[in-house]
Amino acid sequence: MSHYTSIAARYRDIRKRMAPRGRPPDPHPRQQGVFVRFSDTEWGALQQALHAEHPVAGRRPTLPEWIRDLVVAHASEVLRVEVTRAALRPAPGGAPNWKRWRLAQAVRRAAPGRRKPRR
Repeated sequence: MSHYTSIAARYRDIRKRMAPRGRPPDPHPRQQGVFVRFSDTEWGALQQALHAEHPVAGRRPTLPEWIRDLVVAHASEVLRVEVTRAALRPAPGGAPNWKRWRLAQAVRRAAPGRRKPRR
């Protein structure tokens, strides 16, 4: 670089050569999960149902935890398998193994595509 170049050109060259600094950008927290908006009436009804089902406040789950458990239990019932965080397990009187295996394979295939960050 000659001493006749402008200061702005030198600064531009330095910026191109610098390593990126700081924390890498994180995906939005809702990107990995599900965001559901409830009306005030629905939210109140859910809170009342939670209080009726879990009367002891010290052992009561949070409302999002309780909703998650309900959704997972419903999926287990519909698919006739036991849905856990790690796998699809056989349920008594549930789906045959071949069906459970194919369903688990479909879930594993779908999961990486859902976790790709948007650009």
